[in-house]
Amino acid sequence: MKLSSFSNWREWELNPVVVKEVRQAVRSWAVTGMLLLFLAVLFFTTVGFLVGYSVTSANRQALGRDILMFFIPILTFTSLVFIPLYVAVRLAAERQEHNVDLLYITTLSPARIIRGKLMCGVYLTVLFFSVCMPFLVFTNLLRGVDLPTIFVALAVIFLAVVLAIQLAIFIACLPATKGFKILITLPAVGFALGGGGTLTGVFIFMLQTGTGSRLGTWDFWGPALAGILLGGLLVGLLHVASVAMISPASANRALPVRLYMTAAWFIGGVTAVSWTFIKGWTEPVESWVVGTLVLMIISLLLAVCEGDERSVRVARTIPQHPGRQFVAFFFYNGSAGGVAWVTAITFVTLMLAWLSDLTWLFAGVSRGSLGTELTDEFLAATTTVFAYALAYALAGVFIHRRFLPQRAPFTAGLLAMLIPALWAVLPNLALFFMNKLKWEELQERQLGNVFNVFILKNPAELTDHLAFSLCFVLLMTLLNVRWFLAQLRGFKPYVRPEKPAPPPLPS
Repeated sequence: MKLSSFSNWREWELNPVVVKEVRQAVRSWAVTGMLLLFLAVLFFTTVGFLVGYSVTSANRQALGRDILMFFIPILTFTSLVFIPLYVAVRLAAERQEHNVDLLYITTLSPARIIRGKLMCGVYLTVLFFSVCMPFLVFTNLLRGVDLPTIFVALAVIFLAVVLAIQLAIFIACLPATKGFKILITLPAVGFALGGGGTLTGVFIFMLQTGTGSRLGTWDFWGPALAGILLGGLLVGLLHVASVAMISPASANRALPVRLYMTAAWFIGGVTAVSWTFIKGWTEPVESWVVGTLVLMIISLLLAVCEGDERSVRVARTIPQHPGRQFVAFFFYNGSAGGVAWVTAITFVTLMLAWLSDLTWLFAGVSRGSLGTELTDEFLAATTTVFAYALAYALAGVFIHRRFLPQRAPFTAGLLAMLIPALWAVLPNLALFFMNKLKWEELQERQLGNVFNVFILKNPAELTDHLAFSLCFVLLMTLLNVRWFLAQLRGFKPYVRPEKPAPPPLPS
């Protein structure tokens, strides 16, 4: 091996954000105090169990398992709540405009900043796990639990904490006020506590049944790998979204997010179809369709808020080749490209779902357990919901461009959310004042009301909703076709003028 291959190593350096955050973490009394408290709780819990079992005649064959049942919830809730909150609070403080700190004076890229924050959270997680590890291994010496079960539990908790840290970073990066971030953080903390409770229940079941005997079987590794893949894709999505939010306004923020979501959509679809062929389950495909629908509706609302203008920095990167230019139109900044990208992804997803009869045929899946009517209702409902969402978004774009062009671009997104809200509230409000509002009335067909799709008393009326939503989309598309074609024709690379225009003469 040539020594010259190591010549570039001296140029390597650790992420400066990690160095900065870890240095401040070890100096923080919050981290030190929580670590000492965590250590004290583990120590006194162990001593309490040992003393209690020594003065009683209880069976000591499962002493290690009983102690571990207390350790796992402590580690889970501490890691899922404290570490993400610590990382998020520090990042949110740096996002304040009056705090001229890392995000406003550094030359580091946004991606490197977010990676540094995430790596700092991972380091703190490893630190807490290192403190807990001797106590967990000690429980194995007391019998009642095997080491594979302990390591599997730790691996699942670690992956869940990494996901929680990235979610906390995403919330801290939101371009919103401090009060709005706190409002979002409260349900996020509740979700973390609920997830911790679920994980605790799963771990108790694992401790009672044992996991080591199933480590060599596909029944364990199949769901485990699928869960790791799903969690990894979600962490990656939150990561690229966080990077986009702290990137400069002149950057091409949409490109990495849409590229990643397209790749994740494809990987998720292949995985779901593979599970259908291997296990004969229809739930993975349905989950993939629903997950895609939710993400695309959120992306649709964000896309209509982007506006039509592109910075010179973005325009310079538009390809010259017509074919590449057409593909780039779907992934670059711009409301028209975002709506087209969302529509294309969802159209392919729904088409594959509607053609799922062939999938069930080749996979040998019996649809008798679900019933043909239930599957058709699911497909009709998902198609109707997206059609309504697309129609509302196009309606918001049309009203904004036609009647409120002087307003900010996010006005189109507000209108896209306001239209379905008014459509759902106003008719029922009129029935309320006429003293005719009953639950049976809410379950009747209300065309144009997307929320009515989920509470229909007669599933056969879903066909009317589907037909109305498709007609609604067609109408809004015709109203916006001139705007869309103008945006498509205007998607050209920036060309610097040969001679700068002279300044206007003073009048």
